[in-house]
Amino acid sequence: MTGAWDSIKLLGAVSDAGETFFLPCTENFNSDTTIRLLDALQTEFGEKICVVLDNAWYFTANAVQEFVEDTLIELCYLPRGSPELNPAEECWRQLDQELGNRLFDTLDDLRDAALSGLNRIEVPDVFTYLCP
Repeated sequence: MTGAWDSIKLLGAVSDAGETFFLPCTENFNSDTTIRLLDALQTEFGEKICVVLDNAWYFTANAVQEFVEDTLIELCYLPRGSPELNPAEECWRQLDQELGNRLFDTLDDLRDAALSGLNRIEVPDVFTYLCP
């Protein structure tokens, strides 16, 4: 036993139209994961998109910047240390509230409950966050 914890990793997005998009990840977040997210967002919402991200290193990596150069993706970054401006954080808060204080027998049970819970999230209005 290595002492490592099994976990569920998700990246999420909220559109200006109130749509949500969640990307389950098997590995830790890195620039490749971000590129996969951006590609998936283009597939879901169209080639020309503006994506607002926080300043996590995996969002600001050189590989991500190089990937975006050849696309119609515009990246905008929130100021550092400002999760209150990120509408996706509200989705995570709601999910945490739904799953908190519950015992799951297996990681698969937790994964199923989390993915099911994402369908019940009240999607925040993006403009409330970005244009207060």
